[in-house]
Amino acid sequence: MMGMDDSVHEEQPGQEYRLDAPEDAGHEGHAAPDEEKSLFRTRGAHDTMGLEKPEGVETGEALLARGRNIYLHMCVFCHGKDGNGGGAAVEYLYPWPRDFRKGIFKFRSTPTGTLPRDEDIYRTIIRGVPGTSMPAWEAALSPEDTWALINLIKNFSPRFNSEPLGEKLKIGKPPAATPEIIARGQEVYAKQKCGQCHGASGKGDGKLADSLMDAWKHAVFVHDITTPAYLKGGYSAKDIFRTLSTGLDGTPMESYVHLPEEDRWALTHFIRSRFVKEVKRAEFETDVYSYPVEFELSTDVNSPVWEGVKSTELVLRPLSARRGAVETINVTSIHNEEQVAIRLTWSDPTQDAFSTERQDVFRDGAAVQFALGSVTLHTHGHNEPFFGMGNRSKPVNIWHWKAGLEETLEAESDLEYSTGGVDMDALIFGGIMSNPVARLNATSENAVEELNAEGFGTITPQPPENQNVEGFGEWKDGRWTVVFLRDRLKTGKWDIDLTKPDAALMALAVWDGKLEDRNGRKVVTVWQRFNFVGK
Repeated sequence: MMGMDDSVHEEQPGQEYRLDAPEDAGHEGHAAPDEEKSLFRTRGAHDTMGLEKPEGVETGEALLARGRNIYLHMCVFCHGKDGNGGGAAVEYLYPWPRDFRKGIFKFRSTPTGTLPRDEDIYRTIIRGVPGTSMPAWEAALSPEDTWALINLIKNFSPRFNSEPLGEKLKIGKPPAATPEIIARGQEVYAKQKCGQCHGASGKGDGKLADSLMDAWKHAVFVHDITTPAYLKGGYSAKDIFRTLSTGLDGTPMESYVHLPEEDRWALTHFIRSRFVKEVKRAEFETDVYSYPVEFELSTDVNSPVWEGVKSTELVLRPLSARRGAVETINVTSIHNEEQVAIRLTWSDPTQDAFSTERQDVFRDGAAVQFALGSVTLHTHGHNEPFFGMGNRSKPVNIWHWKAGLEETLEAESDLEYSTGGVDMDALIFGGIMSNPVARLNATSENAVEELNAEGFGTITPQPPENQNVEGFGEWKDGRWTVVFLRDRLKTGKWDIDLTKPDAALMALAVWDGKLEDRNGRKVVTVWQRFNFVGK
């Protein structure tokens, strides 16, 4: 990817945000009238729908009501009921969710200080914001749903009623990424003092990076721009040129439209020449399958039963921005008539488990979350729970594994024995088991704790007699492998029923101890459909 030149492909700004046209689409990728009407109401059919608002879209109260219903189901937990960015999840998130009331939007194709165009908001909704907790909702929403949400979001700010939308920036064909233009870009980077925020390395470690504030007086996180997946406005040459030209309103990232166009292209190619990672392609909302085997199952991560079983790579999103976050997780599952096993693997350069030298160690961990009840993903009025620990009347079942349980239990026992049954650690700073920072499973000697939640702040361990999920994890060569094992037949009211033929909704989470992850500081997936494949 070093010095890559994508100028051979003529594209419109934001083309990478749109899916390829369906094979059965009409002439030149545009659906015929009947097909277009159908696509307009089809989830994921965003191939041409984000370019401009289609004719015949319902307006007025009907569109507003539709947008409000979707917003209350999918967006309110982060952005708040009145769009103020202060939803129930806000204390777990960094950066904070967007406050829509001022009409200030980062990701636009319009000049700085102006309102975004509808298609700009459309792209943000369906593609999400890389490096943040804002998911990509393209698989969840139809174009009709997306336009309804756009209408509702614009309704939060009076600016949309009193100001015209900004004029769309015209972007021509990128020049070739020659060594000369890249060298010129490096000069522009230095002259414009980009390194004060982004650092000389581009990794976000400039001397001002930790002191920056946004328009709402919130701390700004400066991402590593050598990793293309972290570029929130996109990583193609045209995307970066657009960001440099428009700036990110509400943040210290100003517009550089005052620079000559050739300097902006030079800076664009210099930034792209510094890319050090390939973009990892993985699924956001998809079907994960559990395949049948004839063998007895166990928590052995190296069991030959896993050989040749198809796996799925899923994207993880940080709820709290940090450098070096785990980006993807691989999930595999097998089952027999009695049990189901789920194996998770992810990259982690350090093993963070129990330490005899420190009691404030943050541990690596992982969790599998299932939605309870008869729910399906984004159908029948969007009846699935919020992917972040459920919500009222929509509970979830969580299987939580943390590294180092056996050593911790042994240390806890030794401490109590050496002090005559009095845990001095607990008296001073909470002890190993009772300290929330270091706490593992307090209900059994199993490596997995089974919990339930019905929204933020409601997480509750199941009683010991209902702790029926086994687990084991192994760290080797910079990679964790963890296996969860449970009987398919549930034993308690708040267990996921794994005997039903219907797909269950599953989400995943990972904690990295080296990055001081704990509680709500983690990386997560949104809901996936967990399917059992028959024999």
